[in-house]
Amino acid sequence: MDHQAPQPQARILVLCGKGGVGKTTLSLALGLRHASQGRRVVIVSSHPLPELGIAVSLDGLSRRFPEASRNLFVVHLDPRELLVEVVERAVPVPLVASTILNSSIFQNLVEISPGLKEFYFLARLQQLAERKRAISGASTPDYDILIWDAPASGHFLATLRAARAFETYLTGPLAAAGANLDRFFSSAANMSILPVSPLEEMALTETFEMADALSREFQLGCDALILNSVSPVVTASDADLATLHIDDSSAPALRFAVNRGLAERELCADIRHRIAAPQVSVPRIRHWDGDLDLLDQIGEWLNIPAAL
Repeated sequence: MDHQAPQPQARILVLCGKGGVGKTTLSLALGLRHASQGRRVVIVSSHPLPELGIAVSLDGLSRRFPEASRNLFVVHLDPRELLVEVVERAVPVPLVASTILNSSIFQNLVEISPGLKEFYFLARLQQLAERKRAISGASTPDYDILIWDAPASGHFLATLRAARAFETYLTGPLAAAGANLDRFFSSAANMSILPVSPLEEMALTETFEMADALSREFQLGCDALILNSVSPVVTASDADLATLHIDDSSAPALRFAVNRGLAERELCADIRHRIAAPQVSVPRIRHWDGDLDLLDQIGEWLNIPAAL
């Protein structure tokens, strides 16, 4: 039996974790870093673009980062819109397609069918990763890196499980498509898992549980753990720490900050026993001049290669 060699595709970097831990900002910062280095990057955001534009502005990108502006793309994949496209392709008569889309049967099907929206989201994500650049020949991927700004842990895991559910509970073409998606998104050759968490108990607990589920259900390990908004003490060298002299005469605020930083530093060591992956610490950024400057500063700490 002949085995075809795997086709080149965009490497998928998945930033996942608890909601509100900074995944979107870190995704944009990581994308900006790689795009500035000449790689073609597409960020798949879990937020609609107008909502994203309010939270983090990329205004002025072409002036400050001209290389990145040519290589950085941000998209939002709405599962409902993807399903609408499926109907419109299958039903070429606009009036008939409109009738189907506006029917209560279709509306209820979209909302109550387990995993349907997640299934089509994964299918489009795979298409983006495998899309070829038309002007450069059929074997060249359109993007070098695809960054998935994943939804909160529970929704992220449910999305991955959707493909397996289609394979398990259905038959025919949809089951085959589910099996293909499950193989694709369960392969460490296609994706790098990058959990994001601050050094806070609730976020870390959810990160540990998510990492355990990924390993148990999909045989996916964590390629790096991004610790967001940590104390400068965490990122300080041992030599720098040796120069700190804190005693009872030091200002209370300074003593508190240093002691908290030392506690965070110890916690990082403890975390390695739960997630045996390189740690990427992003310190709290205290001063920045606009969103692009903030992303640029954060990107300096995200020394994450395109292929882990």
